Amino acid sequence: MVPSRILGFSPLSTLVLGLSREKTLKRSDLSIRHASPWTPVLLAVWALAAVAFFLAVASFLRPGLTQYRVAFVLLAILLGILAIMVTGLAARQRTEAAPGSQDGTSRDDVPWLPDIPLDPAVAAPEIALVVLAIGFFLVLGAFVLFLVWLPAVFLVISLLTFGAWWRLHRVAFVMASQCRPADLKAVGEDLLGRGAILSRTWDGYLGALSMRTAAARRRSYGMSWRFFVFFGIASLGLASVLVGERFFPSPDWTYGVVPLAGAGVLSFAALLGSIYRLRFR
Repeated sequence: MVPSRILGFSPLSTLVLGLSREKTLKRSDLSIRHASPWTPVLLAVWALAAVAFFLAVASFLRPGLTQYRVAFVLLAILLGILAIMVTGLAARQRTEAAPGSQDGTSRDDVPWLPDIPLDPAVAAPEIALVVLAIGFFLVLGAFVLFLVWLPAVFLVISLLTFGAWWRLHRVAFVMASQCRPADLKAVGEDLLGRGAILSRTWDGYLGALSMRTAAARRRSYGMSWRFFVFFGIASLGLASVLVGERFFPSPDWTYGVVPLAGAGVLSFAALLGSIYRLRFR
């Protein structure tokens, strides 16, 4: 009964584009611009630059890589320049797409770069190299976690829950006219009755009871998402420790295996409980 346009996303696209975050559901000005593919692109480009950087550093430390030193250094420089250019382009595109960008009052969520003092780095280049290495390591870790490991864990959990976790992440943007709010109220309540998780943009059209139900579902979903990320981090850490134990045998690895395995089991159990609570709420 309400003329509208619906744009749907598959669960994996929802995960990669960041639409499954609790922060996104709590936005009161959510729009299609938040489904930006720039985040995975930036992570991928910076991850390549990080790999090239570590190869360049290894060429100075390992005698067997000395002959490739010039190639690795040039590759790191080129990929670093490419990553900076892509980052600038992404910031420009997302800012131009944000409301208020023409008058300087943009509310887009492009993060501001921190004001980092450069004097210590100029005075001691070693400090700059260490900071750069830490930054590249974090970017590479984020790429592996969010674009490789979590999607794989997502599929496994979807299979173990017989598709319940998959169905929870089918996202749709509903773009409709606001001239008949009563009709949108009926649509929102119908979606709630079907088990949907509504963003805060629906709160202006729902009744008091429906608003409380929608808010409770957002909180429950946010809890399940945190358990999912915790399980992904714990399982990735456990896998990394097991790989390290295989290549560098030592009894000390046990001190890392036991707590990571325990954290993974607890977060997985909590995740299953939160999933079925959402499905039958």
